[in-house]
Amino acid sequence: MLVSSHPFVCVFRCSAGEKGFTMFENVILFTVVWCAVLVAVTSQGQEVFIKPLQIIQCEERAKDEPVNQTLAAEACMRTYFVERLSANVMDQDDRDFFEQEFVNKTFGKKPPTSGYRVRRDIRVLNVTERHKLYNAFNALYRNGTLARFGRLHATEVYQKHHGAAFLPWHRVYISALEEKLREVDPEVSLPYWDYSMDYYMPLPSESVVWSNCFFGNGKGTVLDGPFRSMYGGYNTPMSRDIAASECPSRLINKEDIEELMKFCNFANITTGKNLYQDNSSQNLEKLHDSVHDWVGGDMGHLGTAAYDPVFFMHHAFIDYIWEQFRRRQSSNECQVDVEKDYRELGDYSVDDRGKQGPNDTMQGFEHLKMSDGLWKNWTTDVYGYENAPECPKCGNSDFLYCDMSINPNRPNGVCVPKTNDSCDNTSFMAFNRDEPYKKQQAGGATLSLGPRHLGLPGDGRTRFMSREEGLALLKQQLALGMEDMPRTSRPETRASLDTTNTIIISTLSSVLGILLIVVVTLVVYIRKLTRKLQSPLNERRTEAPDTAETSADQGAGNFGSTRDVNIELRQRV
Repeated sequence: MLVSSHPFVCVFRCSAGEKGFTMFENVILFTVVWCAVLVAVTSQGQEVFIKPLQIIQCEERAKDEPVNQTLAAEACMRTYFVERLSANVMDQDDRDFFEQEFVNKTFGKKPPTSGYRVRRDIRVLNVTERHKLYNAFNALYRNGTLARFGRLHATEVYQKHHGAAFLPWHRVYISALEEKLREVDPEVSLPYWDYSMDYYMPLPSESVVWSNCFFGNGKGTVLDGPFRSMYGGYNTPMSRDIAASECPSRLINKEDIEELMKFCNFANITTGKNLYQDNSSQNLEKLHDSVHDWVGGDMGHLGTAAYDPVFFMHHAFIDYIWEQFRRRQSSNECQVDVEKDYRELGDYSVDDRGKQGPNDTMQGFEHLKMSDGLWKNWTTDVYGYENAPECPKCGNSDFLYCDMSINPNRPNGVCVPKTNDSCDNTSFMAFNRDEPYKKQQAGGATLSLGPRHLGLPGDGRTRFMSREEGLALLKQQLALGMEDMPRTSRPETRASLDTTNTIIISTLSSVLGILLIVVVTLVVYIRKLTRKLQSPLNERRTEAPDTAETSADQGAGNFGSTRDVNIELRQRV
């Protein structure tokens, strides 16, 4: 999704639902494009907008039609700019590339020629390791390989998103990209970006990863860092828009990951026919969507996300989380065969066109089936993971420190990144972005961008607020997370137990509420009745005693005969 920081867009999405927002998003897109056109036309700078031939020809065709000529001219202008922003899709040359490089070489069915590699958090890499990684990415950008991977991800999105194939397909996909990086430099491994550490900063948007030392700037066109001036899927300069709105998303935190680890089966954390309805906060694809939304820009849309190298480090961490889950599956507590554990028949994908069953082929890697992504050999023969940095050493990184106070629920502390002003490295080599790599590729074919990322609601922190405001919101979220959660020794039954407990508690609360209302009503009624009965009795007390009977009664402590009172009570009742 192209994330907008406009507050009305945020409010509309939260209140109107996804279907309404899709229509509204289209209106916003056309409005933004038209505003850009007006700015270009009315610009007083040195560059003057010259109306292209396509627009002139369109206007000429409209002259003989019974339409408003002003509206027709606007439509011609808008159509021109929208077509220029169309993403690229795979062509035959791309398909031949993946067949030759991966299908014919049966990638994944045997150990890779470049050898085994270990993935680590990017902030643990030293300067030399980072330079080698950036050089390798630059080489793949210059020879067009990175764009080929971008087009593969953007084509047939329903075959690897919103369904069971999401995790296995992306495991193979990023491993293939990593293999191409190692062909450039065999000492390079694909690092992961553990943003669960960034979450514990007052403002994650100030993390050191958004600096010249790592990813470059996170706001607007990427002009800093090793990936600067790259062109994305729209054949326009790659952009980002981190933490632009509190509504769409937030980063994954350690509590989210721990929640996933309470389950035992692949189906518990993946998507089937229902999109994120029953297990939203425990769905790894849903959590992944949040990070895409949070980064925004090219990363915010399925059709352009994989053009940003950050995509691959994001997915490496998603794969890392999945591998931690798979280790739990193999433990004595779960005893699950990870290579055979898939979703049930017919519950594979939200979209019927998905082709995400265990025996369906992987797009781009047609020698493999979706279930082949569950093989153990991926993390025994191809790659492995170094554990995420932990306190007190935090991977001995110069860009991480152990915060012992930010989360009271973690007495051993949390590794937290330093801010982006801690990057003082300006020695990165100048990457030349030659003109041929700025032009349209694959013939400028258009693409239906498919489903949007649908992440979790945001926690309120944006890049527009102060650190003090961000810290207050973070502590508020952490305090909510410290509430006791129902637990069970059988993770697979936890959801049903929670549901049962919720029903029981709700029922008891309702019954107690009704009883309280009845009791209060009775008390009020009795008090009113008591006042009415006491009124005539008080009147009798004030009357003068004019008979011997009255005097005798008063002396005995009576205020009227018992018979009279009983008659009066019966009448009033």
